[in-house]
Amino acid sequence: MSRDRFSANPRLLLALVRNPSAALALRGAEDLPLGLIGAAASVAGFYIWVLAVQNRVEHAMSFFSVLFVSRLFSAGLALKLLLLGLLSLLALTASLSAVGNRLGRRKRAWIEIVTYQGSSQLLFGAGYLVSALAAFLSVRLSLALTGGLLLLSLLVLVIHALELHEVERKDSFAAVLLSIAGYVVLFSIGWLLLF
Repeated sequence: MSRDRFSANPRLLLALVRNPSAALALRGAEDLPLGLIGAAASVAGFYIWVLAVQNRVEHAMSFFSVLFVSRLFSAGLALKLLLLGLLSLLALTASLSAVGNRLGRRKRAWIEIVTYQGSSQLLFGAGYLVSALAAFLSVRLSLALTGGLLLLSLLVLVIHALELHEVERKDSFAAVLLSIAGYVVLFSIGWLLLF
């Protein structure tokens, strides 16, 4: 990837924020930094949201509740949730890629997958930041926004995987089913190992 294209083109980043499907027009390994930035923005945005919600919940509790529940809300919990977000993104991407490479007509290298799938997550990183700000108005609103963002992120990643791997329509249900099942298995194994 040329440095000129990456460093001098913030419009490309804005295009990816406006439309995650613009990631499908990237140039694979040449645009890997965009994929890494998108994935990092998503995980960082989720982490900031966790910190904001944690802050609001702590402020809502009385002094005595904080004494008894302070261990529940700690920097350790926020770090665990950061790892949880990262684990979730990695497990889903790995599952979608493995199934897509198996059932699709087009096989993709992991660098291409990180580029396309990671860069599509820029919008969600920004969305988690908005949700973090919303937590200062209403934790319930923030939870609802984040729930919607997580579901939308899942849909975008699945739809992109089907397109990237050129999965035929007759195989799309099996691909989605196997991908989600694989995600649950990978996520569960990661959960047991890390937590």
